Amino acid sequence: MRLVQFIILFTISSILSLGCSSSAESWLEEAKSRMKKGDLITAREAIEKALSKNPGYSEAYNLRGVISFQEKKIDEAILDYQKSVDLKPSNYLGQLNLASAFMEKNTWKDALNPIDKAIQIAPDSSAGYVQRGIIRAALHLIDLSKKDFTTSLKLNPKEINAYYNRGNLFFQENKLDSAILDFEQSISLNSEYGKAYYALGLSYYKQNKFEKSCLAFNQASKLNYPGAKVALKNLCK
Repeated sequence: MRLVQFIILFTISSILSLGCSSSAESWLEEAKSRMKKGDLITAREAIEKALSKNPGYSEAYNLRGVISFQEKKIDEAILDYQKSVDLKPSNYLGQLNLASAFMEKNTWKDALNPIDKAIQIAPDSSAGYVQRGIIRAALHLIDLSKKDFTTSLKLNPKEINAYYNRGNLFFQENKLDSAILDFEQSISLNSEYGKAYYALGLSYYKQNKFEKSCLAFNQASKLNYPGAKVALKNLCK
């Protein structure tokens, strides 16, 4: 027990040993290092030091927001992300993270503005289009949502979440052939993607292709995807 206490105290003191002369950038790098080690407490302390050196440091507010988000303190995260992009509207990660925080609260309309700005900042990044596609789907803007997923895939043909989410939209529209193609593409990119196997099973089942459906459910079950075992029991007798 004493050894553990010593290690904790040493870790905290080692952060403080950077000294008052260290720059805001040095403190932020220290915070990132601590976060990689899972030490959110001392990472936050380092960020506070960075902000004491530079109160207008957009990236520091964004990183503090990331810590709050990981701690499930979503309202605090939103405040920091908002401060980050207010200080620096061109902060791509800040805009992306602000949208993610609103998504976490299911306040989808609030998420649209920052994700639009993120895409304007980095129009060649596939991640922004996936995120906006999810937001638009939640707002029942289905055609625009599918357009975003398609754009994402043009930028990055290995964007697995774009395939899966677009497949879900096709499934909801009963466009089962298109849905199956997207779910199969997701699986080709990740053979352990349990929810894609489950969605594939549902799609085949709606087409009355029961053998293929049960094979997909079985694979989803092996990957411990929730609901797959029940589907096997009830639909594959």
